[in-house]
Amino acid sequence: MPRLSPVDQAFFLLETHDRPMSIGLLVVLKPPPGTRGSFADRLVRTMLKCPPGPPFSYRVKPGPLPGLLSLVEDEHMDPAKQLFRHKLPRGADLQSLFASICKIHPKRLRRDAPLWEAHFFTGFPGGRVALYFKTHHGLIDGIGFINALNTMVFESPRDNPPRAMWEGLRHYTPPAGKASPQHGTSLLQTVNDTRRTANDMLRLMWHQGLRDLGLGRGLAAPFVSTPNVLKAAPGPHRVLAHCQLPLARVRDLARRGDAKINDVMLTLIDMAMHRYLGERGITLDRPLVTDIPVALADHGGTGNRITILQAPMGRPGVSPAQRLADIVQETGQVKKEIRELDGSALTLYSIVQHSIASTIESLGLSELPMLANAVVSNPAGFQKRLYFNGAEVELALPISVVAHHQVLNITITTYVDELHVTFIALQEAIPDLQRLADLTAEAAGELEADLARIERRVARSRARRAPARSARRTAVR
Repeated sequence: MPRLSPVDQAFFLLETHDRPMSIGLLVVLKPPPGTRGSFADRLVRTMLKCPPGPPFSYRVKPGPLPGLLSLVEDEHMDPAKQLFRHKLPRGADLQSLFASICKIHPKRLRRDAPLWEAHFFTGFPGGRVALYFKTHHGLIDGIGFINALNTMVFESPRDNPPRAMWEGLRHYTPPAGKASPQHGTSLLQTVNDTRRTANDMLRLMWHQGLRDLGLGRGLAAPFVSTPNVLKAAPGPHRVLAHCQLPLARVRDLARRGDAKINDVMLTLIDMAMHRYLGERGITLDRPLVTDIPVALADHGGTGNRITILQAPMGRPGVSPAQRLADIVQETGQVKKEIRELDGSALTLYSIVQHSIASTIESLGLSELPMLANAVVSNPAGFQKRLYFNGAEVELALPISVVAHHQVLNITITTYVDELHVTFIALQEAIPDLQRLADLTAEAAGELEADLARIERRVARSRARRAPARSARRTAVR
């Protein structure tokens, strides 16, 4: 029987009109060569051959306790009733599509209906079709979405068995060792697991205390160190933006900065946010803080098996290269805690933090500090060009949630040789969101220039030391 984990339940329990917990995937498809008639009609007919699969074949019903929900399989679900067609105006571009999606994405999904919708958009040049699939975050997370999509796309247009987004994980087999956590555990095992979770929660908070006292390393304490910027009252309006960067360029920056690709992307986003705030006359006296969702090692596919931890980014006023070094240090600490602490403890820690953020918002305590200034996630992506029902996938972007007491969510994905960065925000907080996206792309040049300056300085220093070393060797001989 399908079950909802504590994180899944939290996504349902914390959902409000102004904070819908919907996530989605936007895919732009190019018709196969020689396609006759309406590609959209053909695509819809093909997809309707496919029955819903887990978790999109599940419905929610009241659970054993008030406020909690449980899942039940709906064997008679009709996908045609969840499918919607839209005609964009002639000459529509990506921004037009974003504007249309922002009218659909924030609407709460009905609890008495299937928790997903499929929207088809036509009107693009060359007969292209955009498919936007929307579902509830309580059913699946970003890693689960990627796993599902992996079973629906192929590397050749000739591999085109009928596939539909609502099939979910019907064709997915978890790798060995990645099965979902077992629920039918013994009492002794439950006691041991509870003890370990409690001990690891205490260890995590002990590490935080040592860090605050300057006596050790740990995660940054939530709320207390987050700058009070980019705030707005909760509302249902959203805005989307997008930028992309060559993967090879970012990989080179990571190599030169002794960092990971994720560290470089966090640095570019951090630089862009500082510049964006500076253009509005806002200066910071401490680092911005980001929420970092992390999939846990025992992720089994459906539902959410994640934790969300906070990490300060670069210090105000430092150079781009030093900002990268600051972020490498902080993400290293996050990775260390994830390696050493039990996944259930990290999950519980995340639920408690975000429940506090939700309570602060629901009580209207806007003067209290935010949990984080942004959420930045990277659920991976695809290294090769892909085809869906024989059509080329030109673009695939995730559309995420804007969490309680926050205004900005950023998702980084890979497709072929590009890194795509998708921004979603509360419209009242960042109406000109595309400016932040553009600044993120521009920041790569600034980081490149700063790393080049350091490399030249190191080369000059080595060149000056070389004659002295040579003279010492001659004197010895």
